Amino acid sequence: MGGAMVPGRCVACQSPLQDQTHALGRFVCGGCQPMIDHQEPLRCKRCALALGPRPQAFGWTHCRHCKPLIECKAEAPLECVVCSDYLAPFDQWIARLKYGNNHGMARFLGHWLGTRVMELGMELPDLLIPVPVSPDKLKQRGYNQAALIARHLGRHIHRPVHNGWLIKTKELGAQAALSREDRLQNLEGAFRATRLIPKGIRIGLIDDVITTGATLQSCAAALRKAGAESIVTMAVCRTPE
Repeated sequence: MGGAMVPGRCVACQSPLQDQTHALGRFVCGGCQPMIDHQEPLRCKRCALALGPRPQAFGWTHCRHCKPLIECKAEAPLECVVCSDYLAPFDQWIARLKYGNNHGMARFLGHWLGTRVMELGMELPDLLIPVPVSPDKLKQRGYNQAALIARHLGRHIHRPVHNGWLIKTKELGAQAALSREDRLQNLEGAFRATRLIPKGIRIGLIDDVITTGATLQSCAAALRKAGAESIVTMAVCRTPE
């Protein structure tokens, strides 16, 4: 498999691995472990946006974008968990998987996300569904990075992964320059569940990076339309505001 991770080397700096006592000691050396052990900020429960230095003083649990939706109960509750903000060097790690064909990074990123989920002590999903890519994108890249991360996350937390339960029905133009509202409008109807979701099933919706949350919200809407009642979105990184 092209660009696979070198066994026994740190994914961040390529130094030899020696400390196997750390939860991610098979992937990250002692010198780089502080990067993934950093104190995470309090995040929005719905989209994982960092809330700032003193959100607890105001009783905040959701960001300014999500708070109105929660207060008016505009949609069913949605939970969200990430490992870190989308900043260096984490953006480079994801780029090595997404654009560099480095499938070995998926194993690390999936285990990192699984370790984070276990640390939070949250209710685990019953199954995992990766955010799908269009057939054209899959043919062009050769793989779906979210599906690779989901595979290794599933192995870590002992949950099945269902790649075919959600599909992307249309190819979209570049989203990077669009506002959150424009992204949501652009993504309307872009995903479809392929089956009815049984009652009582908690779904873990997996992606590599959350930018505005629009893609995951569109995916969640498609799953709710198929009957999903409990959804937790999980991603390695969250783009800061």
